Amino acid sequence: MHDIWNPWHGCVKCSEGCRHCYMYFLDSVRDRNGADIYKTSSGFTYPVQKNRNGSYKIQNGELIRVCMSSDFFLEEAD
Repeated sequence: MHDIWNPWHGCVKCSEGCRHCYMYFLDSVRDRNGADIYKTSSGFTYPVQKNRNGSYKIQNGELIRVCMSSDFFLEEAD
């Protein structure tokens, strides 16, 4: 596992399983609203960004966790 890539942040609670969502909890600790959906600073280019030496930050074959702070299929994020 290499890294986490969150192209956007925030989510919409849509089921009983969302009651104890860790993302909403962490946002509340930071005085943020987890329902606010916004593009993150890394945006959509993170998987193809390069290091100072010119190699890709994420190497071929490495795994990344995607959307740990959102839902990948949010219409609001389109």
